[in-house]
Amino acid sequence: MALAKLVCGDCGGALAQSDVRCQSCGASIEMESAPAPQAACSVCGQSNAPGTEFCRSCGARLAARPPQRPGKAQKPAKQTRRPDGAAGKNVGVWQIISAVAVIALLSYLVYMQIGAEKSSMPPAAPSGAGQGTSPLSGISMQPVDLKPLEDAVRKRPSDAGAQLMLANALHDNRMLSRAVEAYGKYLTMRPKDPDARTDLGICYFQMAQEDSINRDPLLHEAVTAMEEAFKNAPRPHQPSAFNLGVVYLHLSELEESNKWFRKAVEINRESDLGKRAQNMITQHAVPQ
Repeated sequence: MALAKLVCGDCGGALAQSDVRCQSCGASIEMESAPAPQAACSVCGQSNAPGTEFCRSCGARLAARPPQRPGKAQKPAKQTRRPDGAAGKNVGVWQIISAVAVIALLSYLVYMQIGAEKSSMPPAAPSGAGQGTSPLSGISMQPVDLKPLEDAVRKRPSDAGAQLMLANALHDNRMLSRAVEAYGKYLTMRPKDPDARTDLGICYFQMAQEDSINRDPLLHEAVTAMEEAFKNAPRPHQPSAFNLGVVYLHLSELEESNKWFRKAVEINRESDLGKRAQNMITQHAVPQ
């Protein structure tokens, strides 16, 4: 007599006795129990299929009945589905809906990634010498009254401190060309001030953002100023290192950019600039 038919507990597909995985949906098959033996009728001796309650020959109630249908596959806690054509035969409405949802999600993530890449390059970070606009925060201070500072420089042209205050104020007021001139005069008196020279480089960087025609020459001026600041600083100067990473990123020189970001991390990885530099290295890894 033929054995009872086995079915997959997940999709209901037919199973062979030797199957360890459903041929329709790919679910792993774990048999709950071995097939029960044929039930013999105590009245007429007729063999009956497992699970039969009454004898198919005489109609007498059989003495015992297995508690479960034989051969039913146990549904796995976690299943995998085959990506081949066999799985498609049993695709239901909810599987189609899930596939559409996944495609929509992937499309949204791609869109967001493209948008993030377009806006991922940061502006330069302030050296700390100036007291006005912080390009990292985007918060501007109130415009500085220049007249007292200009009067001080006019009266004491050799006063380096007055000249630096004027340069910082011009920078804060976004009067970038005049700020470059003022920083230049100050640096002739104090040529090894890394903060002021880095701020000079930031002025060139900001000018490059406003002048598309002269953008690259201005960015190279920023590089020259910042590299000199780093070179002449009495100790490792993190702001100039970080800003060089930013400028080289805007010049599309990724390896050189990451080199300077790594220097900023090495100087102090726990500082705000160190953490920002590490983040930039992660975001702009050099393709292998």
